[in-house]
Amino acid sequence: MPRAIGKKARRVATVLTALSAVSAALLASAPGAAAQPGHYDFHPNDTRYRYEGKHGTFTGDAVYARQDPRGGNRLIWSLRLSPYVQNMVQGPMSCGAAVVGKSGYHDSHPSIPADYFWHSTITGLQLDRTYTLAARCDFTANNGHTTAPGNVQYTVKFTLHSS
Repeated sequence: MPRAIGKKARRVATVLTALSAVSAALLASAPGAAAQPGHYDFHPNDTRYRYEGKHGTFTGDAVYARQDPRGGNRLIWSLRLSPYVQNMVQGPMSCGAAVVGKSGYHDSHPSIPADYFWHSTITGLQLDRTYTLAARCDFTANNGHTTAPGNVQYTVKFTLHSS
């Protein structure tokens, strides 16, 4: 392999390794990480969660139908990538989220900036059922040496307990 191609391949591998580390860190540091990575249990008297880490900030606010019957049981969530991750992103991101266990919920943004404050509401949730929120952003990344395709993925299981 010619030297120039070999150097470029190593730089691309470095970018992909850095992004894989970002993805793994987001998964490991999801809400509820102190109790169980990537899982948070909401209760009627414990309806707010916030996680701040090196790779981003996630918030989740559970609203129970008995507290506000207009909207049923729902989860209002937000995610903002940290400046550390934002600095790797070149140009707009394409992001999407879905909930395993909840048909009909999708949140899609085909062209958003890296500093976007992503927020959404998942409605019609059943109590005492565990759901999985899966979010992913695809983008072009640069680690200071090379540009390559990259992504971050965020997954959290959550349950709105009845008591």
